[in-house]
Amino acid sequence: MSVDLGGELRWWGQALADTWSRHRALSVIYTVAVVLVGWITEVTLALGVMAAGWVVVHLFRRYRHGLTLDDHQRHRRNANYIQWLSGAWPELMIRLGCSVQVTNGPRVAPEFTRYSWGPDVLWMTVSIPLGMTREQLALNADAIAQNLGARRVSVSSSSAGTSVMVAFHDPLEEPFIVEISEGAELRAIPLGLREDGALWTMRLGPQTLVAGSSGSGKASLVWGLILGLAPSIRSGLVQVHGIDLKSAMELGMGTELLTRFARTPESAVQLLEEAVAAMQARALELSGNTRQHAASLESPHVVVLIDEMAALTAYQADRDLMRRANNAIALLCSQGRAVGYTVFACLQDPRKETLPARGLFTQTIGLRLRDAMETAMVLGEGMREKGALCHHIPPTMPGVGFVVPEDGSDPVRVRAGIVTDEMIRDAARDFAAPEQIPIVVPEPAAAEPASASRSRRSRRTTKGEEE
Repeated sequence: MSVDLGGELRWWGQALADTWSRHRALSVIYTVAVVLVGWITEVTLALGVMAAGWVVVHLFRRYRHGLTLDDHQRHRRNANYIQWLSGAWPELMIRLGCSVQVTNGPRVAPEFTRYSWGPDVLWMTVSIPLGMTREQLALNADAIAQNLGARRVSVSSSSAGTSVMVAFHDPLEEPFIVEISEGAELRAIPLGLREDGALWTMRLGPQTLVAGSSGSGKASLVWGLILGLAPSIRSGLVQVHGIDLKSAMELGMGTELLTRFARTPESAVQLLEEAVAAMQARALELSGNTRQHAASLESPHVVVLIDEMAALTAYQADRDLMRRANNAIALLCSQGRAVGYTVFACLQDPRKETLPARGLFTQTIGLRLRDAMETAMVLGEGMREKGALCHHIPPTMPGVGFVVPEDGSDPVRVRAGIVTDEMIRDAARDFAAPEQIPIVVPEPAAAEPASASRSRRSRRTTKGEEE
């Protein structure tokens, strides 16, 4: 970080001048006492201790928020902003309609009771008046941000009430890379960053659905998950069974990381049905012994990764294959979690007709979507009111999205890290799966030959024959 040395020296010089100016009288008294009484006497010692105490108190008050000019200026800027906000906030709430009319009284608006500063972020605890909801405040988040001069405002619940985050800088604005972590656990796979600047991790286990328009960054999530699992893939604790019906354009570069890989509808359905059979066999083994699977070399956690799932569940010309695929996905999603089978699927069109088993995915990630209706389809009703605006994500920010946790709590804005082709090739070389199991599609049963038509004797007879 660059430092303005000249500015720092001027600031320290000004600090010394301010200290001298503030304690000039005390300094003069001490100097006169030294001249008249002598250097080392009880009087001069007492005056010296008093002067030193005053100076220490003054320096503490000046430097308690940091020892650099940047720290000092940031504190003054934040203090001035809070002073302005205290006066502007009530009027802003009333003008935006975020207030309630008290019977025989004035309008009452939400007021912030506490605040704290982070790096370029203001956190406020807001008291919501009786008769108003947190969702009403969240619906005006964009307008609040514009009026407060902020990049983004989000509203969420907290233990103290309603929390409002005012961000003056977007930590998700610039793309970044998440390196492979050798010590990553299956409960916390690093995928990117959260809006508050913290690392975004995902727990392996919940059935996860990723929805986003073309170019929204689904590939970053797919490869972010695979690379996050790379050490466990190499050790054999995790197997990834991949399906890519787009001519293997997405997963083809890193097939060494996949234990099984399907690129045709027939092999994809075979993979899914064999996964269902293995899942049910494992369930029988675990029944009566444990209620939760623990990954091991003998019984690895299996991730069924499907890129552009609609090609299999909705756009498939063979209706029988489509039916079998939907049935297998539904079984994996509904029965797989306890026995170590996870489905991680991506699609562009989140309509129910595209994915009949949509309701079985307990963790959803919405990237850039076309409209508010699609946002509600992916993340659930009410999430838009809580600030999840997938349809407002610009095309220039691929990988940005909103995650709804399993418990249905407030959505979290995140961004997936970039995964380059070089990173994929390096991971495929260094973290290859210990085995690759081919998919054998049974030959279709030969059609039975049509039975020869039986000749029918004419029932028409002559009168003579009847006799």
